[in-house]
Amino acid sequence: MSITKQKKEAIIEDLKKIIEKASVLVFVNFHGLSVAKTRKMRAELRKAGVAYKVAKKTLLRRAMEALGFQGAPKWEGEIGVAAGYGEVTEAPRILAKFAKESEELKIAGGFYEHAFQDASVMKRLASIPSRETLLSQLAFVLTQPMAGVARALHEASKKQN
Repeated sequence: MSITKQKKEAIIEDLKKIIEKASVLVFVNFHGLSVAKTRKMRAELRKAGVAYKVAKKTLLRRAMEALGFQGAPKWEGEIGVAAGYGEVTEAPRILAKFAKESEELKIAGGFYEHAFQDASVMKRLASIPSRETLLSQLAFVLTQPMAGVARALHEASKKQN
């Protein structure tokens, strides 16, 4: 079934709205993914504030080129795009988790800092802990020298008594 030119333009405009404010775009090949798994994935993405859209590859490419994104490869299979707006690692992390659980879902790459990145870069982004986790780890590392000094002084005062 062919899509009318007006419908194609509407889809491209919708894609442009989703893509233009995104901090990261992750492309996934979802060929063979069951409806139940797709619903679960979409719900998880929605809960994290990540937009997910499936469209024809040519329409997706047109929307991206209209926004100045260059260098996307020729995609194979059925492609969906997840657009993360907040934390850069959130969309890749959720999709990588689902890709581990389901062999039908594969990360096909993405755009990060207006350049196309392959699947390995997206998987590395997914492995970075959240901002809150990194901040708590940093706080722990920064307090440890002071805690060590306090323990040493406490032990020294015990020995003097």
